Amino acid sequence: MKILTRKYEKLLVLDIDNTVFDWVTYYVACLNALFKKVESVTDISVSTLAKESKLVFEEQGSIEYPFLIQELPSVIEYYNGDSEKMISEAVDLGRIAFKDMAESYLKPYETVIDTFKTIKEKWPQFPIIALTDAPRYVAMWKLNKLGILHYFDALYGLSDPKIPTDPDNQKAKVAPGILIKHLQQNSFDFKGIIRTLPEDYEKPGTRGLKTVLMDHDMEGHFDHVLWVGDNLRKDVGLGNRLGVKSAWAKYGTLINPETKNALLEFSPENNVHKNVSLDPKSDDSPVPDVTLDSFSELIAAIENVI
Repeated sequence: MKILTRKYEKLLVLDIDNTVFDWVTYYVACLNALFKKVESVTDISVSTLAKESKLVFEEQGSIEYPFLIQELPSVIEYYNGDSEKMISEAVDLGRIAFKDMAESYLKPYETVIDTFKTIKEKWPQFPIIALTDAPRYVAMWKLNKLGILHYFDALYGLSDPKIPTDPDNQKAKVAPGILIKHLQQNSFDFKGIIRTLPEDYEKPGTRGLKTVLMDHDMEGHFDHVLWVGDNLRKDVGLGNRLGVKSAWAKYGTLINPETKNALLEFSPENNVHKNVSLDPKSDDSPVPDVTLDSFSELIAAIENVI
């Protein structure tokens, strides 16, 4: 019988977007609500706001940039340098519209909570790790809203977004309460490990997952690690290169074509790949160790694969 001398016998590492919840449907609905609210305040069309958003997202390197409105050229021009009015009107109202819509759409997949409960009951010393290309703060905000943050033992995300400033006076173009939350690095009372990774640790690069494995003393024991994600190229391909067991969340690729097209209206395609798989499965796609048709199948994958 093999004696395991490392700290953890097994390790589960999860992607977030389209792995534990339907990110595409959520984000399209929320951002369209934001655009419509800003249009109602400024008369700037939704199509113009969406087109300008592509450029801002590309510049910021992330679709999930929480300070989008105050960086849109047409909105800046509309308020003619009056940042305080812009924040109190378009920014605050747009943010509220986004959050209100999130209440309806930011929900975990149907079997996620029961599956997490089962994992914690069957393997109480088995860490569950989140590894995402989303900004660290945004990732924690989503998991907290989903009601599943407490199931994780550690979260690894990319650098938080920079706070926009007025070029004339260098004042932050953010409401004081929101600014304080970002400066305080709100952790939502999370008790686990929080690691902010450099931008060049983005998947499908191996350094992010390698950092997780080193932190949890799993190097050399990759056959006892299960890495789960929806993107064959980025997630499964990453696992294959490191020799880690990988599970493909196939259910996370079942996206309504109209919703996917709506996402591309405001998101540059190269940035979308951080959050959603756009590539169909092909003969040369990376091959996972197990394919999941629902999150609940993760229990059997843990038992049979690692």
